Amino acid sequence: MSAILSADDLNDFISPGVACVKPIETLPAAPDPPPSNPYEVVLEDKAPPTDLPPAQISLTDCLACSGCVTSAEAVLVSLQSHNEVLASLDAHPEKIFVALISPQSRASLATAYGVSTDAAGHMVERLLCSPEGICGKGRGFDLVLDTNATREVAVRFAAEEVVTAMQGGKDGRKMPILTSACPGFVCYLESSQPALIPHLSRLKSPQAILGTAVKSLLYKDVKGGVKGIYVVSVMPCFDKKLEGARGELTSGAWMRGEGGVARDVDCVITTRELISLAQARDVDFATLPQGPPHLSPSDTASTLLQTLKSLVESATTKTNPIPGTSDGYLTHIANHILTLHPTSSLCIEPGRNSDTIDYVISTPEKTIARLSRCYGFRNIQNLVRPGGKLGVEPTYVEVMACPGGCTNGGGQVRYDDEIIASGLGAGTQKEWLGRVDEAYYSSAEDEENGEEGGAGEGEWVERFVEEWENRTGVSKDKLLFTGYRKVENDLGGRLKEVSAVELASKDGGGW
Repeated sequence: MSAILSADDLNDFISPGVACVKPIETLPAAPDPPPSNPYEVVLEDKAPPTDLPPAQISLTDCLACSGCVTSAEAVLVSLQSHNEVLASLDAHPEKIFVALISPQSRASLATAYGVSTDAAGHMVERLLCSPEGICGKGRGFDLVLDTNATREVAVRFAAEEVVTAMQGGKDGRKMPILTSACPGFVCYLESSQPALIPHLSRLKSPQAILGTAVKSLLYKDVKGGVKGIYVVSVMPCFDKKLEGARGELTSGAWMRGEGGVARDVDCVITTRELISLAQARDVDFATLPQGPPHLSPSDTASTLLQTLKSLVESATTKTNPIPGTSDGYLTHIANHILTLHPTSSLCIEPGRNSDTIDYVISTPEKTIARLSRCYGFRNIQNLVRPGGKLGVEPTYVEVMACPGGCTNGGGQVRYDDEIIASGLGAGTQKEWLGRVDEAYYSSAEDEENGEEGGAGEGEWVERFVEEWENRTGVSKDKLLFTGYRKVENDLGGRLKEVSAVELASKDGGGW
């Protein structure tokens, strides 16, 4: 989306770099006017209209769409691509390369290739880390981590944030608290509705949390320090590229006085771009083995990376099925509040469409909390009213810009994509999305069924964060939380492209 595109100023766009939800059409040229005839009489129904309606740009047209972006944003997006990843692998073989993959991306790949989500995850690991993948063509990755681990950290602390606000905590958070894991929605509020910024959750997304963990836990023992680590994430939408470039998602707190800052994530690519990366190295993703790779110590930075993998993936010792396709913030927070109020009950109220729903937690005497889900452009328009006001006043809202949530991100494999295995295609995107959602939910069910004992709910999260704090000497407030700021409209004095390049190339991001 464009941070400063408005209905009043229709000249602030560049040619779409990806498919736009409202494509630009090339209209036929107007015919030359006939020679003027002062005696010609024009009938009223033949006269050209003089009161054409003004051009309209709605939130539906541009929110979370990467097809129409400002020049600075376009540079940020172009600097984060599969070509950039391959160039970095070739140019810096001495670095440690770590990939992060989202469960939504795994579900999309699983549906496209007709395999389980676990198998899709193993295929990604083989693509990036083993000889049958890109390692057979040159430098590959040293480690692949699943963001499921830090998803559990995120929802746990999101619940604590909401409960603290309900109790009038000293941090002074405004309710309703709005999910901040969707960069499209965050960008929209910062640029168009800054009055609502105090409502945004300060918690980092699972992508940013895991990126911070990788760099802060590895940098001391890696040659070159933090500059010797390159983190790539595979995400379902293009807006995650903008999140990766945010200046707020950089830190030097855990460098212990060494100075400088580092991005939480260096490069973000989409699910579909991961396949493009494989194709660029002449690797057929569909033919990769579906079992976990057996990597020898020479294939990785061995002890160091495996220690990190064990620490992070201890997060999977206790997982729960996640209702909702956007990491389950709403349901986890609802369950947490219900646990704190044993006599309360939950009433689920369906909204006007499948992308809206309300969870009402109450006792016979009072309503304790009202939690909402709001996915998609149309519903966000109902939520966010002109003047920076909210159309509803719940306790918490899980907001995502994509209809259907994160499994329907713009960077996912689409229903008519050429890479889909023969016989697995769908007639419509809606039908295809249903299959992706089914794969996403089946992954959570498999994790639950495969669980053997394990820690009580939330205990492993506390242990992981405590261990993280101890190893880095930094408090969780600096590791897990971030901030936001109003984005000024620069129309009329816009950054030139060279300035945008400088901005995008800064260690701290700059967006």
